[in-house]
Amino acid sequence: MAQRAEAFFPWRWLVALCVTQILVCTAFAAAPTTVGPIVITAPDGFQQAQTQRLKKVLITAWTKSVRDGSMKTLLQINVVDFGSPAGSQDTSVYAEKYLRQFLSGIEHRRSHYVSSPIAHIQLAGLPAVRATWNGAVGDRAAVGVMYSVIVKNRFAVILHTQDLGSVPTSGMLEAMRAIEAVSTATASAPRSP
Repeated sequence: MAQRAEAFFPWRWLVALCVTQILVCTAFAAAPTTVGPIVITAPDGFQQAQTQRLKKVLITAWTKSVRDGSMKTLLQINVVDFGSPAGSQDTSVYAEKYLRQFLSGIEHRRSHYVSSPIAHIQLAGLPAVRATWNGAVGDRAAVGVMYSVIVKNRFAVILHTQDLGSVPTSGMLEAMRAIEAVSTATASAPRSP
């Protein structure tokens, strides 16, 4: 009987090791972060940068470096609090206004800038807009995707990912999936750090 118990020991040890690995991986998985009126889960490998609070704007960002450190994918969220509800007008009109405003800022900092037509989509079940852009930073090609949504008729939320290159990188695709999976925050949810 003692031999039989010893024969099962490696199997039990292997199961315990697997359970431990799962618990460790779960412990290091990205936790949802509340940024103003939305909740986002940054993709694995994205490191949070310092959050900036301006008068009516909250800026939160994450970056992901490639293995050799030559490029960093950016995932950034700007929340503009316009103080009072936007009114009864279709919120997609305001979302488009803010998207165009933020794209204009990108255009002024890039050479050879071009953007796609604005696409009407949904984020967190709300009417939203999205556009892609290409340009150059110095002599290096750059690409980005920007989203805009109005939340609670009071907040313009602009979500942006960009990287070097002429087509979306794998890091950008991860960031886009995270953006497209955002949800609205509950009133009792903690705000971003």
